[in-house]
Amino acid sequence: MDHDSTQADFSPITVRVLVVSARPSLKRKIESMLDGVVESLRFARVGSVAERMIEESPCDLVIVDRALPGEDGLEVLERLSDKMQGVSGVMIVESPSAEDAVRAMRAGACDLISPRTRTSEVLRRVRLAAKRAERNRQRDQRIGRLRKLCHTLKNAQMRVSAQVGDMCNDLVDAYRDMSEQLTDVRMTGELETLLRQELEIEGLLRTVLEYTLARLGPTNAAVFLPSSSGEFSLGAYVNHDVPKDHAEVMLDHLADSLAPAFEDREGVQCMSGSAEIESWLGCDAHWLEDRTVLVYACRREGECLGVLTLFRDQGRSFSEANIRAVNIIGGLFAAQLERVIRVHHRHLPKHKWGVFDPPAQDDGDEWWDDWGMAA
Repeated sequence: MDHDSTQADFSPITVRVLVVSARPSLKRKIESMLDGVVESLRFARVGSVAERMIEESPCDLVIVDRALPGEDGLEVLERLSDKMQGVSGVMIVESPSAEDAVRAMRAGACDLISPRTRTSEVLRRVRLAAKRAERNRQRDQRIGRLRKLCHTLKNAQMRVSAQVGDMCNDLVDAYRDMSEQLTDVRMTGELETLLRQELEIEGLLRTVLEYTLARLGPTNAAVFLPSSSGEFSLGAYVNHDVPKDHAEVMLDHLADSLAPAFEDREGVQCMSGSAEIESWLGCDAHWLEDRTVLVYACRREGECLGVLTLFRDQGRSFSEANIRAVNIIGGLFAAQLERVIRVHHRHLPKHKWGVFDPPAQDDGDEWWDDWGMAA
């Protein structure tokens, strides 16, 4: 079989070949077999040049002549295989031995060919090596594409996971908000029903304080009412942890200092710690030393109808839920106070309604030791 007919039998192979040999005859022989058949064909005379060439431009198949000047072709093949993982190799050896075959395979060679082999056989075996290199290249390309795809999928998964996490957090927050709103609506309806039944100031104060303690737990509580003279006085109180002989004296002082300080404030006001309380109450701050305090001015149409005050030890501060509850309780209490005033003063013009004087203590109706109506 001649060279022309042999070459015509083979289709082009998409591999890049590097030949390392100093023998012109071997170079011409390989060039005649592979030129135009493979994607690219380059030549190097020594190993150092070959190493530099694959650093500049990768290859898929290296054909190395064992008989290189001043160096062993096997060592060159080893270095080339180390520099470029996955490259296929063919070793050209004059008289290959079993030991040469083992060393060549370890160095990365897939075949050993003697230059005395017939041209057609050399071409067949070189072509097989090129085909193997082509498959390796295609495999590496597929692996590269799969790695990129996996990386893309991983990034997409991380983004989706982050979005799902954000959505879950948003759902949790939305559920919490909805739960709080439902609790507030339920509490509003419940308390409004209770308060609308109270058309006397004593019963209204009792119901408000009882409900407040049921919601907030053990707490000192007081309601300060403005008198017809414009000054505040104690309307009712719940004493949780203040000494009994000290409680009413303390609350009377707070009626003169705390209630006027907050009567024009809207919503729940919170004080905690001696410095903050002193900034509001001045020299009377010592009555609430080491306490945390909630104050709600019950205002309707620009007028303060009462001041609801809650305080307890600073170590048991009021929670956000407590503050939200006091805001609802205070608003409903203010609305019912206005209704009670309207009922009791309905025979007078509105500009003469005024407000309540403090209720008198009902001697026949003792609540319990730590409750009291103002005397």
